[in-house]
Amino acid sequence: MKLKFMVVDVYNTILNKSSIEYNLEEYLEETNKIGKIFLSKYSKEINKIVKLLPKITRKRWPKCLGNEIEVYFVKYKGPSFAYPLTLKVRGDLLFMLVILTHELGHRFFDGYGSEKDINDLTEKVFEKLKINTKKQIALIRTFNNSTNKLISPNFL
Repeated sequence: MKLKFMVVDVYNTILNKSSIEYNLEEYLEETNKIGKIFLSKYSKEINKIVKLLPKITRKRWPKCLGNEIEVYFVKYKGPSFAYPLTLKVRGDLLFMLVILTHELGHRFFDGYGSEKDINDLTEKVFEKLKINTKKQIALIRTFNNSTNKLISPNFL
């Protein structure tokens, strides 16, 4: 499985259409900048994550995905979400990596699953990578616990 990262103006426009201070050109420039920094810092880890997820879950990537998942970098006030995989750019690049892993994890729960299960999977991935993400995982768990229910992968 490969991930194809991109910035698409239509996603940024749609997700920011209610924002008064939205300036497409500035948002795209900043989104591209942060996306490039993220990929230059974590491309090796991303490749490892893509290989670890099926090993940990003992499941294959769903065939309906083909060989590639498109990942859209966006800058807006809402959360990242799994379908289509939309990753909000943030200053905490490690948090972006954790969220990317979480959103990819939804693919192994047939699109739905308890957020606890997906967070546990995310935590296992980073334990295998020997990357300390306790702070970032705690943030995701706090967010999910505040919803106190099964939530659609379209939300986080």
